[in-house]
Amino acid sequence: MRIFYVLFLITIFACGCKGSPRNTETHTSMNYVRIVLPLFIGTLIYSILGFTAGPKGQWPYSQLEQEHVRLQKNLDALRETNASLEIRLANLSSDPDTIAVYAHELGYVHEGEQLIKLAGFNGGIDRNLVAGSPVMSQKPHVVPEWICKLVGVLSGFLAFFGFDALFRTHRTLANKKNRKLRRTETSLQP
Repeated sequence: MRIFYVLFLITIFACGCKGSPRNTETHTSMNYVRIVLPLFIGTLIYSILGFTAGPKGQWPYSQLEQEHVRLQKNLDALRETNASLEIRLANLSSDPDTIAVYAHELGYVHEGEQLIKLAGFNGGIDRNLVAGSPVMSQKPHVVPEWICKLVGVLSGFLAFFGFDALFRTHRTLANKKNRKLRRTETSLQP
């Protein structure tokens, strides 16, 4: 991209310097404009495309921000699940009543206790423990750098040929006008 800017600055410098053909002949300055303007347009389109949708552009950056928010939400949910599981572990490790409830669910009883199991009745213990859900990060969708460059070069060529056709049409019309003026001048002379 820097080379486009260097070429652009060189051609602008060549067009504006004293002693350059621009100051001596308007036809040559039109040639410089035919070259400089398409170069500028190609560079501008490449820069805009690269800045908006290129690998380091605004569109991929916004996608990365959305991905960051999505991963942050999942991380917060995992932290909540972790806190809940740590509380359960602490209860199972130290609270004798909780240990007794889980032991009764598994069929263990103290001496002298009798356990009555009701058909179709499940205890109040939640055995479906979930540690969280895995989330895969997604790469952002971008326009590759080579496509940005290709579009810039093609738009530069398109602009060059468009300006070339425009300048040729302008030159043809100017030549026709000059011929008419010459004819009228020669017809007016005695």
